[in-house]
Amino acid sequence: MTIIPKSQISSELSDNRVLRRYLDLPKFIDLLRTQNLFLCRADLFQDKFEGSFTPSLRAAIEEAYSYNKSEFSYEKFKKELREGVYVNCWSLGVNDNMALWELYGKSDASVAITTTVGRLRKELAASNLLGVTSLCKVEYIKHWNDPKIDIIPYSNVFRYKVVAYDFEREVRIIHDRFEQNFKMSGKESGLPLSVRLNSLLRSIVVSPSAQPWFIDLVKDVAQRYGVTTPVRRSKLSLDPI
Repeated sequence: MTIIPKSQISSELSDNRVLRRYLDLPKFIDLLRTQNLFLCRADLFQDKFEGSFTPSLRAAIEEAYSYNKSEFSYEKFKKELREGVYVNCWSLGVNDNMALWELYGKSDASVAITTTVGRLRKELAASNLLGVTSLCKVEYIKHWNDPKIDIIPYSNVFRYKVVAYDFEREVRIIHDRFEQNFKMSGKESGLPLSVRLNSLLRSIVVSPSAQPWFIDLVKDVAQRYGVTTPVRRSKLSLDPI
C-alpha cells in the first residue's frame, strides 16, 4: 500500500519565524554534498527522557496491556516507538545562541545555517518520505511532575523535552513511521530528507570565533556546490561600540 506523506506544521509557527541549525564543518560539507537534511532515529539521542511518557500515562499503558493480557509491555512499546520515529532539530530565533555554538558547533570551524518556517514548510511539502512529517515547537516539561501532554498520535511525545534543555528553543522535524506500522527490512539509523538548498537557506553564519580565512573557505565551498546563499560572520564577533 502506498502511503502519501502529509506535512503538518504547528499553528504557532508562522512562516516568517527564523530557524537556525548549528553544524561543524564535516556536517556542513555533507549537507552541501548530499543536499539532504539528516533525520536521526529517536532512540539514538543521548537524552534518556526522549520519547518518555509521564508517570500517569505509563501506568495507563501498563494497565491496558495487563487488562488485555497482552505480552506487549510498556518498555517494548516505548522501544518500538523510539525506533520508528526520526527527528531533525533546529533552534528558534533570529539571534545567535552562544551555548549552541559551543555545544553543536564544537570548534572555531563551524557554521549556523538559517531558514524560515515558510521555507522549511515548502521543502517538507515536497518530501517523498513514506510516513507523516510534522514541524513543531518543542515544549519543555518536568516529566516527574506528571504534566498533561498530547500523545495523539503517539509520536507527539517527541514534541516534549525535559526542562534542562529549554535553552535550545528547539523546533523539530518529526517523521513518524511508527503509526503506519511500516514493515522495514532494517531500522536505519537515520533518513535523508532531500532539500533544495538555494530555496531552503536564508543565510550561512560563520562561528564568532572563526578566523578570517575560514569565512573565505565557507564561501568557496558553498560556491563549488552551487549554493548562492549569503555567507556572513556571526554578529557576536563584532567589537562592541
